[in-house]
Amino acid sequence: MPVPSFLRRGLTGEERVNLHEYLRAVRPLTETLDREYAAWIEAAADSPRKLTLERDPDGQHASVYLWRVGEIAREFVQRAPAKGAERYHEATSLCLEARAAAADLLKEATGTGSHNKPGGKVAAANNKLADSERLLSRARDELRLLEDRLAAK
Repeated sequence: MPVPSFLRRGLTGEERVNLHEYLRAVRPLTETLDREYAAWIEAAADSPRKLTLERDPDGQHASVYLWRVGEIAREFVQRAPAKGAERYHEATSLCLEARAAAADLLKEATGTGSHNKPGGKVAAANNKLADSERLLSRARDELRLLEDRLAAK
């Protein structure tokens, strides 16, 4: 992953303080979001990347996940990132969006009627889950870069 030139230069004192404060504010949010996600996946998936209707036949686990993370995710997404943290913020926000889409699709798959096509919705939910994992990996890479910048003098 190429590092933009503005990230290669050292941080000013103000940038360092702003970045530190931003990360201190968002870390508890992302930790809570990741814990809730892990609990949902444990309850509703056969493996970390395979949601099934057998594990969540009425969509209750997906609904509880969305209810528990809604406000926290909104707080993270609406927080303006510190200068230099935009890529981390974007990747994390997109990851949260993909997780929510997966939960919504799984809930939709539990609907009744022959027109519902639950198999397609479960497959789409699992695709969104895979997207969220890629975005989470990107966010973690960006976070490591930010932490390295903070550690550099």
